[in-house]
Amino acid sequence: MLLNFIPLLPIIIVLCFAAIRFWGTAIIAVLVWAMFEGAVRKWVLPGFQSQLLLVKDFILVFAYLGYFISARSSEDLGPKSGTLLFLLLLEAVYCVIQLINPNSPSSLLSLFGLKNYLIYLPLAFIIPDIIKDRLQLRKIMIQTCYLAIPIALLGLYQFSQPPTSWVNQYVSHEEGVEAVVSVFGEQGEGDFKYGRARTSSTFSYIGGFMTFLLLAAPLAASLLLASVPKRRTLLIVTAALALSIGGAATTGARTPMVVFAFAGPLLLLIGGWKGLLPFQVALRFAVGLAVVGIATVAIFGTAFSALEYRANNADSAVARLATPITEAADAFETSPLIGTGIGSNSNAAMSLIGGDYLWWLNGNAYELETARVMQELGFVGFTLVFLPKVFVIILVLGHLRKSKSPLMIATHMASLIFVVVHLVLFTVNNPTGGLMYWTIVGVSIAAFRIEMAERRSRSQQNYYLERGYPLGEVALV
Repeated sequence: MLLNFIPLLPIIIVLCFAAIRFWGTAIIAVLVWAMFEGAVRKWVLPGFQSQLLLVKDFILVFAYLGYFISARSSEDLGPKSGTLLFLLLLEAVYCVIQLINPNSPSSLLSLFGLKNYLIYLPLAFIIPDIIKDRLQLRKIMIQTCYLAIPIALLGLYQFSQPPTSWVNQYVSHEEGVEAVVSVFGEQGEGDFKYGRARTSSTFSYIGGFMTFLLLAAPLAASLLLASVPKRRTLLIVTAALALSIGGAATTGARTPMVVFAFAGPLLLLIGGWKGLLPFQVALRFAVGLAVVGIATVAIFGTAFSALEYRANNADSAVARLATPITEAADAFETSPLIGTGIGSNSNAAMSLIGGDYLWWLNGNAYELETARVMQELGFVGFTLVFLPKVFVIILVLGHLRKSKSPLMIATHMASLIFVVVHLVLFTVNNPTGGLMYWTIVGVSIAAFRIEMAERRSRSQQNYYLERGYPLGEVALV
């Protein structure tokens, strides 16, 4: 596997050294690349699937190095979160100690697992030094909605094509082994005799596409609720909301629909609490939701029917909701006290070690994040991984409670929905999930710091104006 990096080595070296010099641009580029990485891995350079997966991680490491060398932390905007930093350092120390876990089947697999757990954590503290004003924040949020439109439309196109079509190809977890396309819905005729393909759009897997939609839909709804977009941008954000909800139906996953069902009323409650819902705004939002709902059902009607069929013929939704807890409890009972080793249940395990059976897990392979972390790290590691995620929810709630600006409230509302659902969804064994999760945490911190800095600036201006200083001198101060 390592020898396969040689053809890409010159490009990787150039990108990594450029990332040191232009660390902020490099991190933004990685975030954009993550939206389309799967498309390149599936359709452009399928022979370099594994290598392309790791390119962004190499670039991020060198971007982090450039950030720390430059020492350009914008402390003038205010502190970030010392408590979160402390909790993440504890997690990092424990994960490093796991490298010598005697239960681990491979040192290489342990290093890969360490990367999965830690590579994206610094984004929570570096993103606030990239986003330094509200115009930049607004631009990033609107551009995310722009990206959601073609990504969701591709999902719709994939859904309309047979499961055997090249456009419905997945990236395989194992080199040389073609991934089997998942299908859902009622059996049809001809090319659809086994059902419809579960779509992944520009992402490598269904999980990456679902993660993006879990961000895009609440973000678009929050922006509309806060009346942030105007004129043409309003149409773009509305389209992003409709297409994100419809795109989620094409994945065949029930999780996004459950999240959206709870997120809608929650956003309305928060909007009322934060004073975002005067009568005109409430009326506009209600009409907008009705239009979005009608348009979404009209465009994605077949996808919703297929999803309904899958939901009616799958396990109980209530049982599914309890699975993160029940699986974790089962993993606690069947795993060693210190775990089976960091990365031992990762998606790349068989590719790195070889063979077709995870013999070191003794037949106890788990699906969900909570159970996999418990199995790999033991109870202490499980606690150290999930404690920061619980604190992040409290942190974002605190930001939301203190925020007064509609743009900042929208940012924190979307962030809150995302971090709450990813308390149990994948952030370790889903690279897209981890990248987006810690980026969103950083965005919430950035928005809060910007708003607090603006308030301090206004207070200082008022202080000098009240004492008779000319406006020009106040501006200089």
